[in-house]
Amino acid sequence: MEKIIFKTIVRLRRLAFFRVTDRTLMMLMPLAVVGSIFQFLWQSVFSPTSLISNIFYFDKWLPDQIFNASWYACQGVTSVIFGTFGLFTAYFSAQYTARLYQKDAQMAGVSGMLALLLCAYRFRDIRDFQLSFNWRFLNINSFLFALLIGFGTGLIFRFLGTDYHHRHAESAQVIKQRAFNSFRPMLATWLIGLVIGILASLVHVRMIATNFYQFFQSQGQNNLNLGIFIPLLLLALLLNWCGIGQPLVSLTAGGDSATNVANLNYALTHGSSWNVPNPYVGNSLYQSYGKFGGNGLTLVILIGILIFIKKNDIARVARWSFIPTLFGSNQGALIGIPIILNPLFLLPYVFLPVVNMLLAASMIAIHLIPASAYNVLSGTPGPLYAFIATNGNWQALIFSMLLFAFDILLYLPIVKMAKDVQDEIDLLNDEEAGYEYVK
Repeated sequence: MEKIIFKTIVRLRRLAFFRVTDRTLMMLMPLAVVGSIFQFLWQSVFSPTSLISNIFYFDKWLPDQIFNASWYACQGVTSVIFGTFGLFTAYFSAQYTARLYQKDAQMAGVSGMLALLLCAYRFRDIRDFQLSFNWRFLNINSFLFALLIGFGTGLIFRFLGTDYHHRHAESAQVIKQRAFNSFRPMLATWLIGLVIGILASLVHVRMIATNFYQFFQSQGQNNLNLGIFIPLLLLALLLNWCGIGQPLVSLTAGGDSATNVANLNYALTHGSSWNVPNPYVGNSLYQSYGKFGGNGLTLVILIGILIFIKKNDIARVARWSFIPTLFGSNQGALIGIPIILNPLFLLPYVFLPVVNMLLAASMIAIHLIPASAYNVLSGTPGPLYAFIATNGNWQALIFSMLLFAFDILLYLPIVKMAKDVQDEIDLLNDEEAGYEYVK
């Protein structure tokens, strides 16, 4: 069975789309890792409501000017990197698709970026000739959309472009000929992007997307029926694995909902979170037991990699991403390992958080652990979330640690296979490039 899975995953990873995806993710890894580090500093260190800031009493001894300047700087770097992430995705996706078919990769990359901008442009909001974009299409939560735009651009260059072999040095005449040869595929790409952008404006795609995300948000805040919340969570995790992150953010961001407020008031009145009126709030169960530092239990994957893989590029990314992921900023790991669009991680990424939630709900039902009801400071390490959300209940902490260890054990064989698959892919890639592979 393991050999069948291994061979199937290798075949999938050898398809053109996944080969382009792998190369795109590799090039985006530094951006994602740096962005996650600054996001960690922004939300978990230099935020007045963060755990680290309150532990070290930054407000008591650190000058406000330095604290505020650090907050703005980290917030700015994070927003710029993750807010424009789609542009780089479209560029590298188009570039590697064109290169795969021996076409002009650089011109394809530029075309992919412009096509994405045309798709995201707000044609109905033109005022005084100022540029106006739907930034939701350009940020990291729309990774799949940008990837597909770039891949489609590369395919247009495949069929309309001329063959091209990249050289280290080119004469002015060669560069001019490249520009003329790229005119037809670039024009076709931009026309398609223009049509998509205009159609998106005419049918109010922005409003449709907003309503879609608001539906997830309302369900996350108000729905106490796990029979409805869990299918929505499965869908949101699947979309997140594909590179569409906003539904999961909307679904699990209901910390200040009426149900959570009712639980908090009861806990404050009675001195504990035992017997709260709403013990099975979906977003509380997910934050306490279904996340552990990152969507799809990303922290568990990193620990599995660090245990099993000692010297490897994946282990290096895992080390760089570990601290940010521990405090809830896991984009570096999702892109750098990679976990997004990696077929081997699909099932555990989607289903294991739900298994954790159901086990936790069972423990709450038989009164072995209390429900999570208290407010938790931002940047609280995932394995400690339930402990703090139950006001320091040791039973919740012990259960969290056992569940955390259980998840690591389940992920270890998947991590081992992921390494073997990557080694096989690297071998095939090097053979294609004419290099001798050395383990």
